[in-house]
Amino acid sequence: MSGGGEKAPGRVDYLVAGLGAVGSAVAVALAGAGARVAAVTRRAGGCRWRRVTVEGLGGAVIPVCGWRHAAGMEAGLLVYAVKAYQLPAAVEEAEAAGLRVEAVAGLQNGLGSLELLEEVYGAHRAGAGIVYFGATRLPGGTVRLSSGGRVLVGCRRPPCSPWLRRFADSLAGRIQGVYVGDVEPHRWLKLAVNAAVNPVTVLAWGPNRVVAEDPWARALAERLAGEAGRVAEEAGLRLPRDPVEAALAAAEATGDNCSSMLQDVAAGRETEIDYINGAVASTARRLGSAAPFNEAVAAAVRLAAPGLRGRRLPCQARG
Repeated sequence: MSGGGEKAPGRVDYLVAGLGAVGSAVAVALAGAGARVAAVTRRAGGCRWRRVTVEGLGGAVIPVCGWRHAAGMEAGLLVYAVKAYQLPAAVEEAEAAGLRVEAVAGLQNGLGSLELLEEVYGAHRAGAGIVYFGATRLPGGTVRLSSGGRVLVGCRRPPCSPWLRRFADSLAGRIQGVYVGDVEPHRWLKLAVNAAVNPVTVLAWGPNRVVAEDPWARALAERLAGEAGRVAEEAGLRLPRDPVEAALAAAEATGDNCSSMLQDVAAGRETEIDYINGAVASTARRLGSAAPFNEAVAAAVRLAAPGLRGRRLPCQARG
């Protein structure tokens, strides 16, 4: 395929929906492992071969189609690599295109996305990938992998689709896939980390290290992570690690990075606050409890975000 009106490819192993920083990194990693990979995006006008380059991983030439031109495509696994608030529209596009897939995996932060995929595709066909690496899109379209890491893959109600384990096994090198089976404890641990780091960096307008180094930021982050961990326990989950320790360790390990929420606020984009801190608070209410720190910080970010739009980032935008 060389032009914008070419026919969509036939069967592929993995179809990646969304070629942002995370989607591009995952697509290149899969292609580098020898998998048949294609991508579908809102912005593509047709179907054409495109080189996707990720500093730290290399590049891959893969077919990229717009949703309208992806009709009838077949894939073993459809990987949704869009923001949480973009997922409902992407699922509708996939249904309208009549994509035939055996299983799906969502790479979104927070809660709500996996639940949506389970509702549409069924619990045993839907899974999640918990992303623990940093990536950002640079001017010109190249993506920089700012840190290596892992993608933890699983579902909420094992046995999971065999495609989820295959997805984990296909990731190697600087992005390692780890199949965990029951993904829910890991999803909540990442939620606690995001709940502590992302909004605090917005309110402090600082890189991730502010969470570990500034005493006020650290105190707030500890309360947010601890509260998320407590709500997880009330939901009957046992987290694989202390959430406060995990949040502080993540802030230190990615100290020079800008959180994705900070980047979104600076760019005037919608944030995932409702899927992160808002989701902790709503889950607590559903369980007959409360999460006042997460509820308050969600309101604070919503209040502050419009006035921070266009403000210069305080660090390198690394995800």
